[in-house]
Amino acid sequence: MSDEPTVDFLSQKIEEPREIRRRTCKDSSSISRLPDEIILLILNRLIDLKTLCFCYLVSKRFSSIVVQVDAISFASPVLNPHISDKNTISDVSPSRSFLRMISSLYGESFLSAYRFLIKFKGVKSLCIELLAPGHSAVDSRLFKWKVKFTKKIESFMFLWPNSVCDKDGLCVNGNGDEEESVELIGDLLKNKHVISFQCLQDIMAWHVMLLYLVNDLPMLEEVSISDSGRRGRLSLSGKELSEVKEWVHSASETVLNRVNVPTIMRNCYFSVLKLPVSGYVMKGIYFCVMEMKDIEGGNEFLMSSENGGFEDKEESAYTEAMMEILKKYKGMMLTQNLSWNLNEEAGQHGRLQFRILEP
Repeated sequence: MSDEPTVDFLSQKIEEPREIRRRTCKDSSSISRLPDEIILLILNRLIDLKTLCFCYLVSKRFSSIVVQVDAISFASPVLNPHISDKNTISDVSPSRSFLRMISSLYGESFLSAYRFLIKFKGVKSLCIELLAPGHSAVDSRLFKWKVKFTKKIESFMFLWPNSVCDKDGLCVNGNGDEEESVELIGDLLKNKHVISFQCLQDIMAWHVMLLYLVNDLPMLEEVSISDSGRRGRLSLSGKELSEVKEWVHSASETVLNRVNVPTIMRNCYFSVLKLPVSGYVMKGIYFCVMEMKDIEGGNEFLMSSENGGFEDKEESAYTEAMMEILKKYKGMMLTQNLSWNLNEEAGQHGRLQFRILEP
């Protein structure tokens, strides 16, 4: 059988370029014929902010539909804040002092993404994942934190063990067989102490960001800001979100930018902590609690999925450890008063500086 193309096939080949143009035209017009509601249904499945940005740039019609999506997820790395990273989306520029803070911590790219994000006035669900800049260079897989907050941060808890073993004795994180000298323990405690304050400073920035998001996105029903290491998160939904909305919409910009900081710190160190419920064993634990002086106590939020609830077994063990320490050893913890001031000269980013007041 001959391999030569038939006359009919040749005629089809000759006509192919014209057919391609016709079909291309037909395909593009078929998308344009879709009603806005169908396009919105498709876009609502995308969720990712970067992908939505590409769709936004397709056409004027698409840009008007994209901003109607009701769920967005956004993951951002920490960028060098000294490197300008321009973006095509830059037509929203609210003159707010906290934008300088965002730019200094996360770079121009994140700031541009934030400006794009607040176009979505109908979004109901928002999830932002960040790499906390204060400790991005630290091997911080072992520490986790929880925070109680509404319109202000009320309580912050930080737990950092050197190792975590399950009920069968298997070390699930850290080095369970590692012996520590007194000198090493002292150095580790100093490092953990510093990182706990860096974490709190990052959380303060996230909290201000969250308040502005609630103010700028009126249809929000749930919002969370977490770090990429699953160490903790800020989240609001339901009744608590409604209360924050009501407060935010009546607050001035000066009030929104005001940083309320804990004034009491309690901390302790345990060489070994056995957890009765999970059966986990933690070694070399540093734990600290920072609270507002006028609202100390009230740690029932640890059991809530809101405000930083954890899900897997290991993370649940951290919650159990926090509760166990507060229940049995709170009276033995070292208590100190904290004094804070906003130092505009510190790294040119207005970082909070703290001072421990002697009792």
